[in-house]
Amino acid sequence: MELCLRNDLVIQCNICGKVHVIDKDSLDVNTYSYERQMGAEVEYDFDGECQCDNCRNWLSYSVRGYEYPVGCLNYDSYECRGGQFVQPPTVEVRYFEFDYDAYEEDYIYSEVCTARSNIERVLDNNKNIYNLTSREFEELVAEVFKKQGFNVTITPATRDGGCDIIATHSVGGLSYMILIECKKYGKKHKVGVELVRSLLGVQTDRKANKAVLVTSSTFTRDAKEFADRQNQLITLIDINDLLRMMRC
Repeated sequence: MELCLRNDLVIQCNICGKVHVIDKDSLDVNTYSYERQMGAEVEYDFDGECQCDNCRNWLSYSVRGYEYPVGCLNYDSYECRGGQFVQPPTVEVRYFEFDYDAYEEDYIYSEVCTARSNIERVLDNNKNIYNLTSREFEELVAEVFKKQGFNVTITPATRDGGCDIIATHSVGGLSYMILIECKKYGKKHKVGVELVRSLLGVQTDRKANKAVLVTSSTFTRDAKEFADRQNQLITLIDINDLLRMMRC
């Protein structure tokens, strides 16, 4: 995700009163990072200037947005010299788009029904989770997070980008995004620290609020210790945690 301007800037010249519409994409964008208690605060500066074509007065303008904690718009500010904003600029959170087509509505319905059926089967007999395909396991996990109030999107089965599910919801009016990776392993096949490190890299690259690694097995000690050191940026959910979530 990133911060961006929602609309073009509308500025009125202080000398002649002419109104100028400034293309939001024409502004220079610079970012600065500051370390704070809950991690980095990122400042986005959108700056530009133009000359009024009516009276030749120079207009300079800037809009600032502050991302803190990671993935949340904390506040924004703006100023204009030589003119004034006709309408206040608005900064918003924009999530990166992924290159895939949305599922057809009937396929989504079938996917959800299958996931709910599989949840019932697993709750009836926990061993049934190991009979699921990897895709069915992802659909089951997505349905569990959906029941917790998240909007979920499952990425295509052919895509290998270190993220199987994108889960979003709103916290106090602010957008919150989680990247979820699913590993359907046998119960004796523990997830190692390498996969945890890899997922953390994806979370950092996409500036998600949190990454979650879900498995049908458990995690090695190194994997759990590494996750514990990441200041809640990554959460590990093993088979026992997942079963508890399914029962809720």
